[in-house]
Amino acid sequence: MNGIVAAFGATALYYLGFAVFKLAADRMEPLRGNRILHMTWTILTSWVFLVALALVLGGLSLQILALRELSLGVAVPIFMSGVVPLLLIAMVFFGDRLTPREWLSLVLIGAAILLLVASTGNPPSARAADAPTWKLAVVVLPAVLVPLLIMVFGDHRPDGRHARPVTGIAYGLASGFPVGTAELAIKGWSGSSADGTGIAATPYPYVTVLAAALGFGIMVAAFQRCRVTIVATVMTVSAKTYLLLMGTFLYGEPWPSDLEHGALRAGALALAAVAVLQFPRHRPVKAPATPPVEEVPPAQDPFGVPRAGAPGVSGAPPAPYGPVSAPTPFDVPPLPRPRPPQPGPWPPGEGSPPAHPRDIRG
Repeated sequence: MNGIVAAFGATALYYLGFAVFKLAADRMEPLRGNRILHMTWTILTSWVFLVALALVLGGLSLQILALRELSLGVAVPIFMSGVVPLLLIAMVFFGDRLTPREWLSLVLIGAAILLLVASTGNPPSARAADAPTWKLAVVVLPAVLVPLLIMVFGDHRPDGRHARPVTGIAYGLASGFPVGTAELAIKGWSGSSADGTGIAATPYPYVTVLAAALGFGIMVAAFQRCRVTIVATVMTVSAKTYLLLMGTFLYGEPWPSDLEHGALRAGALALAAVAVLQFPRHRPVKAPATPPVEEVPPAQDPFGVPRAGAPGVSGAPPAPYGPVSAPTPFDVPPLPRPRPPQPGPWPPGEGSPPAHPRDIRG
């Protein structure tokens, strides 16, 4: 199969699977990062998630074929282009709406993709991707451990009536680096000198499974709490930037040798970083009583009506960031207090005067 065709096919399956992840997230119980076993069981027992996982695994298979023929400088812009149709799906089917500042960030990301394409020049051929173990550890460990700690401890944050809702930037970064690490392992898988079953003796399949599982798990939890447009965009930028930079370090992928193309690639990465930083950190607080979570509109689910009480269902409460707490006086309106008995010239033992007190006086 042609490498460019495989890359576009992988991108299409990849981001279609991410859209179905959103549908699966809307049908699940609220996911909490400090309950890993419950989170894992909830995700793996969702048949909608398994459908999305099958699509994504198909994309990963095509990605292996694509990276056998394409260098990262050619493949990364193709992989990044998939965020555009995903954003259209998010706005049409999931009801996402963007602020002018967020639109500016998306325009900057589009410009970064164009600069990446222009920086390829005469694309080099793919090369062998075997890497020393110490380099693989330097690349993999921070990108897996830091997001895992963020997921576990991220739910333990102080809440309050004046806490501002956090957007999906942190979740996009936390899922993007493991996904980028999985793609780095796929690059090693596709270019490894081991053939057939010999690939099982290399660390690449195991790093792919571990990093992808972590990234996809964080992504599903993020889709319960944040808008697809923010999470998917930040995830894509962080994953592909990590893939390109660490691929150069890990596998010796050539950087553009001439000054012009090297400057274009450096400018593309800088522009992508500015686009992520440009996203607002908080959603506007409409009223003091607004809960400290971002409102996520329900998806138009082709798999049927989501489970009642799921985070994405209209009228259902969003997934909590912290431990579940007992109801407070702010959860429900207080009941009216009964009026105490009033003194008056009516018979004792009755708590209210008759309709016409003058009848008692005769």
